[in-house]
Amino acid sequence: MVAPAPDIARATSADFDALLALLDAEFIFGKGRRVSLQQRFPETLDRAHSRNIMLARMEEAIVSALVTRPFTWITSQRSWRAAMIGMVTTRAEWRGRGMAGALMRAARETLAREGVEFLVLWAARPDFYAGLGWMAADCGALGSVQTAAPDATQSAAPFDAASIAWIEALRREYAPERVERCEISYAALLPHAEQLELLRSGSAYAIAGRDDRHGYLYELLGDAAEFPVLWARLARRYRALYLNLQRGTAAERYLSSRGEISWQPQRLALWLPLSETARAARFAGWYVPFLDRI
Repeated sequence: MVAPAPDIARATSADFDALLALLDAEFIFGKGRRVSLQQRFPETLDRAHSRNIMLARMEEAIVSALVTRPFTWITSQRSWRAAMIGMVTTRAEWRGRGMAGALMRAARETLAREGVEFLVLWAARPDFYAGLGWMAADCGALGSVQTAAPDATQSAAPFDAASIAWIEALRREYAPERVERCEISYAALLPHAEQLELLRSGSAYAIAGRDDRHGYLYELLGDAAEFPVLWARLARRYRALYLNLQRGTAAERYLSSRGEISWQPQRLALWLPLSETARAARFAGWYVPFLDRI
């Protein structure tokens, strides 16, 4: 006997609290982390943007959900309408019944109808997504290094309007391919981090997350002559540092030349073209920084 199909729809504000509890239990509190997803991703997850969540119901109960983040991808030739997909989860008692796959297909169809040109997600199970038409293409690199004991006198700059305007000016100059950001984008806080920090030097900056002991470098951008100053500050600020950077960039080349950092390629990014134009795009050269992800 064929199992009935789930009822799939965008969430409403009335669904929001139950969905947030489901997502927090799966991705935050159930993993021993702190800080709710609503606080971590205020641009994407709040009651006013409940429709960013898609849900599947069976017998009037929510059994599966995923989060979408619409964004604009800017290149030197044009801008693209795109969306990220993340936080895909299914209640334990409903796993193995195709709920996540049905939800992914529905999200793809819905976003395509709305004019989204391509989708991106990050997952450790590429074979599952390949069966749904996704293409693996990741030009990221993950580095790690043990550093000296943190220097308590080190300070970070605020993410105020002036700092954000300065960052955006540098991004326009040094990042021709980028996610369009607004002020609230700089409040994003990816797990495991519990605080976002900005380090500035001349015409360059570093953005890092931190928890009690570790730092997570999300972005190093600007005049490469300033990178040694920023790296020295980063190395004194955290007991251990993890780096998430695009291969081949000035930042990755500088840090790779230092020798003390251990590197490994990332193989988590998956892309799905939805429009004819996107099907001709070269996703292998595109990289969405960690700060912009969900």
